[in-house]
Amino acid sequence: MKALTVEAKLRKFALAKVLSMTPSSSSVKYGPLSLADIDPKRPPNGDWTSAKPRLSGICGSDIATVLGSSSRYFEPLTSFPFIPGHEVVADVTLNDGLVSRVVLEPALTCAARGLTPCRMCQVGETNRCESILLGEIKKGIQTGYCSSTGGGWSQEFLAHKSQIHTIPESMSDKDAVMVEPFACALHSALRIDLTRANRVAVLGSGTIGLLTTAALRSLSADIEITAVAKYSTQKAAAKSLGADQVIEPSVFNRASRRSSSSMRAGSWQSHGFDATFDCVGKSESISQSISATAPGGKVVLAGMPSISRVDLAPLWHREIELVGSYAYGSEPASEALLDLLSRSLVAVDDSGRFRTFDLAIALSEQLSLGSLVTHTFSLDNYEEAINLAAQAGARGAIKVAFDPRKKRAREQENR
Repeated sequence: MKALTVEAKLRKFALAKVLSMTPSSSSVKYGPLSLADIDPKRPPNGDWTSAKPRLSGICGSDIATVLGSSSRYFEPLTSFPFIPGHEVVADVTLNDGLVSRVVLEPALTCAARGLTPCRMCQVGETNRCESILLGEIKKGIQTGYCSSTGGGWSQEFLAHKSQIHTIPESMSDKDAVMVEPFACALHSALRIDLTRANRVAVLGSGTIGLLTTAALRSLSADIEITAVAKYSTQKAAAKSLGADQVIEPSVFNRASRRSSSSMRAGSWQSHGFDATFDCVGKSESISQSISATAPGGKVVLAGMPSISRVDLAPLWHREIELVGSYAYGSEPASEALLDLLSRSLVAVDDSGRFRTFDLAIALSEQLSLGSLVTHTFSLDNYEEAINLAAQAGARGAIKVAFDPRKKRAREQENR
């Protein structure tokens, strides 16, 4: 079968990183990713099944890995060679012998590893699983970074029964492939107290920023959302997904001061947004987010950050919380959410929590999030696909995905 494989070749990672900082478009070509013909993975036991991807998204973390710019923090948590792809809608054959369309919840938790649940998994916080180095499969935080399982950038990979969610027949493949990143966005939005935050900002309107805007609007009809976007395609999408206003990055801090009648002295300002979601993850964006947030407010790192140099004096002086947001797990079913959960038919367990992924599945089709999938490619044209995804905003794209079934090289979707 065909698969896009990342090998542990430090020279190729380094070359990709250098080339990605130049006008050259050859960083993917000379980087650690290559198309290969390999044998399908063998299931370690009967709890695993073969999954054949229909669509598999290209995530920002995938791009950072392929271009050699991701944090080296993740190296000890990854097994090589691995096949990327964790945003997946696929066909699987279930125990009844019928083929079903499913979406993948990619976290490789205690359940997938055949282990007794760790402290985090016991309380439903599977995104914080302590056992990612243990068990009957090789180390890896999730499918797409584990050599035992394969990943969605292939014609076939392995999925554990705990990872697969059957989706409604009415849900399109494009809506389905957005479920996983939307679950991330919902978890980010729920990192703040939505009943106390009146004004929030979403800095960055790539896929994760747009989905964060959609998540905030889905969870609260009253919250005022300011989205920050560079490009016309992003601006239109942010508005359609519920942003009250969409502004340019150059006026972000000025807008935060004006909307809160704030005073300014240097990088200090007296007030700002109740919460800011940094969906970029760079030093400049983190600094901007801290400056634009009100004293006692919260900055949520929703976009995957890399090594950053940030002046934390304003964080300290204005008592702002800086919190991370990784993946999803289970969330507390607050009173404010009960009506939405009931209407969406999302189950709440005995401990008063619900699975983030369940709500993401319920809402993705309602919101037509598949409209954000602007381009799909065959595996053969992976260089073009990744180069487009890396420059998505500037080139009028949003979510770029692989269709491993596709014979044609490229298809621009009708939106």
